[in-house]
Amino acid sequence: MVHLKDLESRLISTSSERDLTLFSFLNGRRHSIQVAPNDLESELCYDAFVEGDGDIALSKLRKIKPFKGLHYTNNFVLLIAAAKIDLNGEEDNIISYLSKHGYKEQLIINYALGTDYDIANQINGPIDSLANRIEKGQKINKTDIQQCLSLIDDLYDLFILEKGIIQSIFQENEEKNLPSYILLVDTQRKALKRIELVSFTLLFLAFSYVTYLIVPSIITNVVKHWDTLEPIAYIIDKTVIVILLITGVVVATKVKSIKKKLRDLILAIVYKLLGISYPDYQKLLNTINSQQ
Repeated sequence: MVHLKDLESRLISTSSERDLTLFSFLNGRRHSIQVAPNDLESELCYDAFVEGDGDIALSKLRKIKPFKGLHYTNNFVLLIAAAKIDLNGEEDNIISYLSKHGYKEQLIINYALGTDYDIANQINGPIDSLANRIEKGQKINKTDIQQCLSLIDDLYDLFILEKGIIQSIFQENEEKNLPSYILLVDTQRKALKRIELVSFTLLFLAFSYVTYLIVPSIITNVVKHWDTLEPIAYIIDKTVIVILLITGVVVATKVKSIKKKLRDLILAIVYKLLGISYPDYQKLLNTINSQQ
């Protein structure tokens, strides 16, 4: 880490003010710069990365026609600054730029703009390869880091290297702690299974008790008013039988689906009472199980 700090100091001392504003922005800091009069490019970087504004500067810069291939859309920092101010207006320029560059530029653009562009299709050396692995969440090995150490030419290479080191550390910690995570989830699963059993038992007892209270009164009322209800019962008897048959067929074909939905609904309610999101718990459980 000491080596990286020394390297960062050297790169900062030789970098332009515009690069420093973007690099600081990527790291959650603000690097204020002195903007000379009529320096639209520096003004754009200052507005985008420091002030969070810049519509006026961008509007003026867009009116300047390309000269011998020089244009803000071909400049890495200026293009990001413009897109930071007006992403929709620079969408085509970003796509065009990334189609001609590698994963290094794509990672920096995605970090700076909070986007998820996946357009780059060429790997130009170890730095690009590391950026690609970072973006795709792939396993980062020590060799991936070591290959880049002697190839850091600018602050953006350094940014990618640091992100790679951080991701590598997280992945290593995840591998070490995975058995503990699995044991924890398995313990929670057993505890929650018992809670499910108790919950379903209580629900069944409650349903039985309600049925015990309601059914006798229904039967009593039917018996008392049978003379009135008998003609009606005769009329709807056959219709009810048909309806019940159809309903039975539908329920029989959908019984698993209905049972699962009812179970998930009941469990979602029970887990919510315990302060647990049942869908989130299921996703975590599936993730852990897939890694065993």
